[in-house]
Amino acid sequence: MKPFADKNKQIDILKSRDLTFLDENKAKRVLMRYGYYEVVNGYKMFLLEEDSTKERYKSGATFEHLTSLYELDKSIRNGVIQASLEIELSLRTAIAYTLAEDFGVEQRQYLHYQNFRQGYTTWSNGHPTNERAILLDKLNHILTRNIEPLNHYRSNHGHIPPWILLKETTFGNLKYIFKLLKGPQKDKVISICYGIDISDVTDDFKSLFKDTLSVVNSFRNRAAHSGRIFNFKSTIHQIGYNKTFHNEIKITPAQYRRGLGQSDLYTLSKILSYFENGMAKINLDFYISYPIKKHCEIYKEDLELLANEMNYPLDELKQELEK
Repeated sequence: MKPFADKNKQIDILKSRDLTFLDENKAKRVLMRYGYYEVVNGYKMFLLEEDSTKERYKSGATFEHLTSLYELDKSIRNGVIQASLEIELSLRTAIAYTLAEDFGVEQRQYLHYQNFRQGYTTWSNGHPTNERAILLDKLNHILTRNIEPLNHYRSNHGHIPPWILLKETTFGNLKYIFKLLKGPQKDKVISICYGIDISDVTDDFKSLFKDTLSVVNSFRNRAAHSGRIFNFKSTIHQIGYNKTFHNEIKITPAQYRRGLGQSDLYTLSKILSYFENGMAKINLDFYISYPIKKHCEIYKEDLELLANEMNYPLDELKQELEK
C-alpha cells in the first residue's frame, strides 16, 4: 500500500531526489491545488536523469519547471476543449439542417426508421436489436425530457424540430447519428461542415471526416479527464492513411507507418483546417502556440522536446511562435 504523504513530506521526497524549489510556499499551494500526481507524476519523466538506477532529477531541475509544464499542458487542454466544442456545434447544425431539409421538421418525419441505416445487430436485455433501434430509442427518450426549450416547442408548435432535439445530444450521440445516416445525407453533412459543394465530397473526404470525428472525440475525452495532452496519441482512434490529407501535410506512407499523421496533436490541428468553422483551428493553434511561447521564454531547451512529443515539425512550430 502506498502511504499517505502530506505536502511537507511530498516536498522532502522531491528534495531527496535532487529537485530544487525556488519558492517552497508557492510549491505547497500548487500541490494542494492540483495534487502531487497531476503535477509531479504527470511531467517528471521530462526532467529525470535517464541513466539513473534510482529516480533522480537532472542537475538544475526545479519544481517550477514541472509546474510550468503542467500549466502549459492545461492551456493546451483548454484549447482542445474549445476546438471540440466548435466542431460539435458545426456537426450538430449540419445534421439538423440535413434531417429537416431531407425529411421534414416533425419528429415523426425525421426520426422515421427508414431514414437511417440499420447498423450492426446486437443484443439488449436478452433480445436481438440493432444500432438504429438503439439510436432511435435514445433520441425518442430525449424528446420526453421535461426541460426547455423542448417544453416550449411541444406546447407552442406541437412538435420538436431536429435543431432543438439535437441541442440535448452529446458529441458521442452526434457521431452515432452521422454513422447511421445514409449516403446522400452523410455527403450533405460533410459538404456543410467542410464548406464545399456536395459534388466535391470525394471518398478521401468521407474517410477523413469519419476518422476526424473519432480523433476529435478521443482528444476531447482525454482533455475532459485532465490527462496529459501535448504528447497524447490515441492507439484506438486514428486518421487512416489518406492520400489527399497526408499529401497536403507532406507525410509519406513510410512516415505514416512510423506513426506520423495518425492521432497526435499536430495531426489534430491539421484536420481541423478542413472545417468551414475556422474557430476550431484558431482556438487550438492559439492554445498551443501561446503557452509554449511563454514557457520557452524561460525554458528554451524544451522547444525541441515539445515539438518532438507533439510530432510537430520544429521549423513549423517556430514559425507559429513568431506570429
